[in-house]
Amino acid sequence: MNTGIIAEYNPFHNGHKFHIQKTRELTGCENIIAVMSGNFVQRGEPAVFDKFVRTRQALLNGVDMVLELPVEYASGAADVFAGAAVEILHKSGIVDALCFGSEAGSAEELEEVSAVFADETQEFKNHLAGFLSEGMSYPAAREAAAAKVLNKEISFINMPNNILALEYITALKRLNSTIKPYSIKREQNGYNDTELSGELSSAAAIRRALSEGNIPKEAVPENTLSDYNTPYFPNIDGYSDIFGYILRTVPTDKLAEIADMTEGLENRFLKYAHLGSISSITDEVKTKRYTRTKLQRAVLHCILGITKTMQQRPPSYIRVLGIKKDKMHLLSELTQKSALPVVTRVKENETLLKTEISASDIYHILTDKAVGSEYTNQMILS
Repeated sequence: MNTGIIAEYNPFHNGHKFHIQKTRELTGCENIIAVMSGNFVQRGEPAVFDKFVRTRQALLNGVDMVLELPVEYASGAADVFAGAAVEILHKSGIVDALCFGSEAGSAEELEEVSAVFADETQEFKNHLAGFLSEGMSYPAAREAAAAKVLNKEISFINMPNNILALEYITALKRLNSTIKPYSIKREQNGYNDTELSGELSSAAAIRRALSEGNIPKEAVPENTLSDYNTPYFPNIDGYSDIFGYILRTVPTDKLAEIADMTEGLENRFLKYAHLGSISSITDEVKTKRYTRTKLQRAVLHCILGITKTMQQRPPSYIRVLGIKKDKMHLLSELTQKSALPVVTRVKENETLLKTEISASDIYHILTDKAVGSEYTNQMILS
């Protein structure tokens, strides 16, 4: 039996290791296959470490094979991120279960709401349209519409891990997948907690500590500590000049085609372009309707050239970033059963990987690695 995990591992920490251990216990699986974000993550930021470093960290700490979630989905909103990741696992043909963390701690508790999202009855659509016309954001309108259909309060779905868990279950339903969902209750810290809490600290708290020059050694596996011997961790503000150039030179109608650039948001960015840094611009554009995360995603999509159309297309390949040496049979099985082309080498798949190659070059503007690293980094064998 093979179980899938969907993750960013930004960075890999003890909580992730705990989740992997609990996944084995709960599902009784022989192998764990992770679908992991590449060099950019859902918050609209560059990852702390590049995808090959994080792949090695995952393989050292319990994952058997790592597949890449392409950048156009990895940097998307929850439905885009979850939908594509689940589809990759589904089309791999070798995954029997999906295990994710949630505040709910039970997949069954989320099933009822996910059925409403997956079916999209006319009643649901009518409520959704009504709430959107009142000026609600799409996530808020969708929750309100589902609450109307179910005639019950469902605010629990707004907790960070529950949001993704709900999207995973909804995606499985839409695909009519035989993959069985399992959930593990998130322990001790919250997804967005920014204060360290010992051995089980959140990724957000660890990233904050790193930004302040501290390495929280107690919160990450010892076998990953050497990766922290780096003088600089990438930050979205490092792309401020590129974003400013795009705002000055790209026609407004083209900016409107960018993913997450909705409701004339491009005009608000142009209004504050003179402020220079991405952080300063998003500080001014941010409202209750437009969260910083949404704005950073829109900014990142401008920088990477990711359009709404690109996110609407289904994944077209499955890329293996790394695998344990004693699990090579998984790669053979994947190659035989996958409904999509399986990619292990870049040179022979440049057309499929065009967006990923470009994104990696942009990522490494802020690191000490050379442009073209997609060609020189080989699939990790651990």
